[in-house]
Amino acid sequence: MYQISNSYISSNDSTEVALRPRLPLLMSAGNKIVVSRQPRTVFHAGVRARGQRSPRQGYKLVVMSNRAPIRIVRDLAGERIEPTVGGVGSTFQRLLEEHGGTWIAWPGGHTMQKRVAMPPHAPSFDLVFADLSERDVSNFYYGMCNQGLWPLMHYMAPICHFNRVQWNNYQRVNMHFASLAAAEASSSSVVWVQDFHLAITPMMVRARRPELPIGLFWHVPFPPQELFRVFPWRRELLAGMLGSDLIGFHTPAYVTHFERTCERILGAQVDFDRGEIHFGGRTVKVGAFPLGIAVSYFEELAENPRVRERAARLRRSFGENHRIILGVDRLDYTKGLLQRILGFERFLERNPSAHRNVSLVLIAVPSRTRIRDYSELKRQVDEQVGRIIGRFSSEGWVPIRYLYTQFETEELVPYYQASDVALLTPLRDGMNLVAKEYVASRPDNDGVLILSEFAGAAEEMTDALLVNPYDVDQIAARIEEALEMPAQQQVARMSALRTKLRAHDLESWSTTFLESLIGRRALEQPAAELTAD
Repeated sequence: MYQISNSYISSNDSTEVALRPRLPLLMSAGNKIVVSRQPRTVFHAGVRARGQRSPRQGYKLVVMSNRAPIRIVRDLAGERIEPTVGGVGSTFQRLLEEHGGTWIAWPGGHTMQKRVAMPPHAPSFDLVFADLSERDVSNFYYGMCNQGLWPLMHYMAPICHFNRVQWNNYQRVNMHFASLAAAEASSSSVVWVQDFHLAITPMMVRARRPELPIGLFWHVPFPPQELFRVFPWRRELLAGMLGSDLIGFHTPAYVTHFERTCERILGAQVDFDRGEIHFGGRTVKVGAFPLGIAVSYFEELAENPRVRERAARLRRSFGENHRIILGVDRLDYTKGLLQRILGFERFLERNPSAHRNVSLVLIAVPSRTRIRDYSELKRQVDEQVGRIIGRFSSEGWVPIRYLYTQFETEELVPYYQASDVALLTPLRDGMNLVAKEYVASRPDNDGVLILSEFAGAAEEMTDALLVNPYDVDQIAARIEEALEMPAQQQVARMSALRTKLRAHDLESWSTTFLESLIGRRALEQPAAELTAD
């Protein structure tokens, strides 16, 4: 789910549409890619009649994501859907409001509504819900996505769980999304698929609508081919991704990993200099598109008097001249929470003078609590925090303030402002937007960012203090360096970070990706020209 704090949207008129795919579909059979020779007709009974809305900028957009940024609320009055758009989701909403189109996503639960006009006050696009059964949620989302692909993409092969039933369900869910997209898309549509949950959707959409431009953005890391090889259905996943015209990753390193994986596993021809993969008679472009944040939004919040007053209250609650170190993450084994805690403990061991003068505020947002690996991590974090508090607390001072709860953006920014240091130690991260949010929330150009060298953001944010999260002694040393850094050096580093942040914000990311997908000239053409022979 896309939320601005980390990083993750009513109408019933419809017409039935029958579509016959123009290309054979790829199906899975062991480790082979098998072409289905039997033509199929796909029926979808929830499609708005075409031609009701004309695109403002020459094309319509079909966005596809696993989760819709909405909240389903049920009370005595019945069921209602509340938008919770933020972060990446806010960019998709703006693009859809500008161009028109459809956002296809799972609502996160059961709802009687299949389609919602957005935004409610002035509808310009439709949010279409992909209905998933309890079995789908269990096998597709909690199974293949979160226990198979998620740890694999983060280089954690030993804790991957692969299951054929889950893989079959993953294919069916991707097929469902593809059917919705094929039915929803007009002749002037551009399809933009988000993340590993829908990795094989691009090929399935192309089988039905080969004329459509299809882009895929990969929001997580992509591992080296030696690691990716452990995935039992590696060829099918790669071939499904290559149904795209453009595949985007956060960093050049992930691009190279993907290119070499396609070369070694699929035998695809790869032009590394041009960023092109030749496979199945098609050429797919691959590139790095570092994800940014809504910088101006955080800057405005940071200047808000209420936010600044709350930050001041937070600082007063710790006492005069107290130093605050902040860590914010979802409770996830990829985030290096245990390493962060142990690194802070080592800092306290090495610096007795810091006792009663320095505290770690550890914000851990609940995540995927149904999965055993996550509940086990919660137990370990609780134990380590309790142990360190018991070991070091004295005279009313508690070394760690541990907050295990959801936070809205407006609640997080005061913590960003009140802290002297942000300590972010993911073991592997596609980007790490929290690091960017912290920097954007520092209008006085003070504060120090300590960032794992294994976060995608580290390639951009070179003025941060980079750290190896597996080295607790280095974490302790970086904390010491951050707390002792002169004000002038803090300003120089933070100013440089903020300059880069503004140059590569969320708006820049979406514009660059879409221009690369369909070309600047196509963006400026009217819809009729886009579909002309």
